[in-house]
Amino acid sequence: MNGLTRLEFATHFTVDAISICYYLLDKPSIDVRQLLPYCMTLPKEIQLSIESRRIEYLAGRYCAVQALCGLGMAAPRVGRNADRSPRWPAGTYGSLSHTDNRVIACAVWQSEYAGVGIDIEKTVPQEMLPSLEHLVFTVPEREWVKTSPGLTVCQAATLLFSAKEAFYKFIYPQVHTHLDFTDLSLVALKEGEFAIELQKELGRGWRKGKVVQGKYFFDDEQVITLIAAKQP
Repeated sequence: MNGLTRLEFATHFTVDAISICYYLLDKPSIDVRQLLPYCMTLPKEIQLSIESRRIEYLAGRYCAVQALCGLGMAAPRVGRNADRSPRWPAGTYGSLSHTDNRVIACAVWQSEYAGVGIDIEKTVPQEMLPSLEHLVFTVPEREWVKTSPGLTVCQAATLLFSAKEAFYKFIYPQVHTHLDFTDLSLVALKEGEFAIELQKELGRGWRKGKVVQGKYFFDDEQVITLIAAKQP
């Protein structure tokens, strides 16, 4: 596909029964007409948006289709729910994310996994830190961001934001409940791995204090986070 180059992801992201696709996005080389067949419908607001936004949306759908093909599905498509979230084929969970020059998606069988969430973010600039501190971080996390070993403040802040985004994508299809960023807390971090603790009751077995493990890696100026939980 012109304008989309398959990228390698960190080896510890190679998780059993999770199909992940990761692409470098070169917008000037993209022909939108090539991507349209991979999208069930193009929402009105995307049709009316700028070309760059249309490319990002369609590239995300293309990447999602490739992830589903990695599960062995034939000619899968990803639709759109009324709440604007992606509608994955029956029997699957999936997640997708993009920046202005990267797109990533993953897919799993529901028989294998209870959910999956993936996120990619560009490292935030210094001037964005105050707004993240106000909206995203709990009080202990504000100190952690400043002292996290091996990471700059901007890298730590971006990782924290992305980890919470990945958790939300993971949990939303199960509970259909919106969360504030401060409803989640980072409670552990080591090389390539993190843990998020839920700070409120969500129902369906998701109780306050439940901890979910995740994985992360940095690629150039991007951070990628992944959360997946096997079926019990």
